[in-house]
Amino acid sequence: TGRPIYFSLCGWFYWYAEVGFSLGNSWRIAPDVNDYPSLLFSIYINSHLANYSKPGGWNDPDMLVGTNKESAVYLTPEQSRTQFSLWSIMAAPLLIGANMLNMSDFDLETYTNSEVIAVDQDPLGIQGTIIWENCPQIPLEDLISHPNPKNFSSILPCQQIWVKNLTNNFYAISMVNYDSKTVTVECDSKCLSIIGIQNPFVRDLWNHKDLGVVSPFKFEVGPSGSSVLFRVNEANNYLNNHLSLSPI
Repeated sequence: TGRPIYFSLCGWFYWYAEVGFSLGNSWRIAPDVNDYPSLLFSIYINSHLANYSKPGGWNDPDMLVGTNKESAVYLTPEQSRTQFSLWSIMAAPLLIGANMLNMSDFDLETYTNSEVIAVDQDPLGIQGTIIWENCPQIPLEDLISHPNPKNFSSILPCQQIWVKNLTNNFYAISMVNYDSKTVTVECDSKCLSIIGIQNPFVRDLWNHKDLGVVSPFKFEVGPSGSSVLFRVNEANNYLNNHLSLSPI
């Protein structure tokens, strides 16, 4: 027909990332996400594959799972939001796997958050990476030899900070908590220096609220796969772009 198409490959294995760009526009890199352990497994797998993702071709860690407990598979509301946030940080396809005819208001709000979708679809097309974590380091070779992703729940109580470069010197930053209790997660001065920011001007993308300059850059994050997601840039850049002097 001569029409452009989006060609999505499904092979369920990480090695599609190595050849995916020559075959299609996205490629599955892990087994299905059916529950929290398999969600963690896909996150861990894709954290190793950022170098294979670029504009025109992206790693696909599977479809989005809703929160309807009557569905065959579901996540908690917090875990579902974390999946949407991290998929956006990863520049992953946002394909809804929930029942479109029986979607809760919560899921509809999640999947229509234009600010988070903008992170996913940022023109740079860069897959975000982990810049800080206290989680166990699991090599890709060990992950792919794991006998059953459904048993991948032995992650120690730990946290991660993900960052994605956006256009116009903005960054998307997500703090994720895999512990069973609420913890405070901080991106300290060393963490901020890796990003390239000294004075972060912060916008909360789930609450649609500017938080201003946040120092120290730390937040309470709920338990069991909860997260927070921010768009951040250098405060001086923000002020220069949004404020102007009135004539005397």
